[in-house]
Amino acid sequence: MGCSKRAAVAGLPDDALVEILSRLPAKSLCLSKCVSKAWCDLIADRLRCRKLPLTLQGFFYGCVYESRNEDRVFSCSGVERCSSEGNNGDGSEKNKGASEDKHEGGQCKGEKPSDHDCGNFINLLGRSVPLVDPLFSLLKKQPRIKNFTLLDSCNGLLLFGQSRYSAFGDTTSYIVYNPATEHWVTVPSSGFSSNSMELDDDSEDDDDGESCVLTYLIFDPVISSHFQLIEFCHSSKVGMVQTYSSEVERWGDRLREWRRWKKGSEWDLHRTITSMRGSTLFNNMLHLIINTSSGPELIAAIDGKGKTRKVIRWVESHGVPVFVGQSKGLLHCVSVSGHPDGNSGHMAELSVWVLEDYNAEEWKLKHTVSFSELFGKRSCQFAADYNVVTIHPDQNLVFFIQHWDYKLISYDMDHKEVGALCTVGCYYSVISPYVPYFSETPALSKKEAMK
Repeated sequence: MGCSKRAAVAGLPDDALVEILSRLPAKSLCLSKCVSKAWCDLIADRLRCRKLPLTLQGFFYGCVYESRNEDRVFSCSGVERCSSEGNNGDGSEKNKGASEDKHEGGQCKGEKPSDHDCGNFINLLGRSVPLVDPLFSLLKKQPRIKNFTLLDSCNGLLLFGQSRYSAFGDTTSYIVYNPATEHWVTVPSSGFSSNSMELDDDSEDDDDGESCVLTYLIFDPVISSHFQLIEFCHSSKVGMVQTYSSEVERWGDRLREWRRWKKGSEWDLHRTITSMRGSTLFNNMLHLIINTSSGPELIAAIDGKGKTRKVIRWVESHGVPVFVGQSKGLLHCVSVSGHPDGNSGHMAELSVWVLEDYNAEEWKLKHTVSFSELFGKRSCQFAADYNVVTIHPDQNLVFFIQHWDYKLISYDMDHKEVGALCTVGCYYSVISPYVPYFSETPALSKKEAMK
């Protein structure tokens, strides 16, 4: 493959060595970089060494850890998400092309996890050796880490939330962790709590649900070795956007952006946070579906400083958007449509749209499938019956979680085939896609961030 000027092993072509290295678990692959400079260059060359695992390797789920001395964590952001809504008992039909369950790091059943069974990893490559440690044993050994819950992932890094309790309200701090290198760093709380004081004297004193925090991780090693966090905060009185940069190690806010998110303003932050719709990093900006106060949904592109750089309008005739992601270098959106029973909440088919020209903002239909073919049901309700987990970054595959039997399934758009991957159980929490990142980054150095 010509990944280095000279062979990393005398008498052995680099092609053969790459074939061998590609079969190693992530931790062993990282350790192999210490053999020699030639080995390090060969493994670290992510752009040319295509046979090293650089694409979607699997999914983490059930990643909720609580030490025995900690109270159970509850949050509207999905720390403990186990709703019986939509479980109507008719999910007994088998999916076509279903394969045997493949999982690592715990029993892939519906039992309630114990304090130490905090994670599972679904291996899409069928490796006999675990790719990573899904129990995150290293983090659990840290004396200052009492609990953590998987919130997000981005280009090989995982974002965990840590809940902390006080008489003044609950706050959340964070851990950013690389499972491949086992390097990590903690991020202090932004200061937002469940009992946040009213910041706007004109806010009405009414109840719009409990306080919610939704936090996203932004990391693109091609652009920068540092990561950023975007925290969307909502209470009955406040809607705000706060950001954190590992480069400056401090939180900031976007006061000008608050106008968009205030109660009764242009964008409905509470509905956006609780809608369980997907997000993706594309063009080094976070893209997510926004619920508007009036009119169809839209897709907002937000940079690492919390500024809205672009607003992509959604065409109402394309259906209701339920997931935004990226595949093959293009922005994709999954929508649902059809009202077979007259109830707009129950749809009959799912469509995949692609934005072939990002600047022109013209969505083109890529694929359509009925819910009868996909789920074996005439109609389904998003969030109650199923969620979209992700779209494969390199293949025409979409992954879903069925809520009536808690199965993670895949749908192959090319062959129109459904496959069952794993039964995750009702305590699955967040199902997060994982793409390994083997290089070290100065933002993660097994130390805590400055307080």
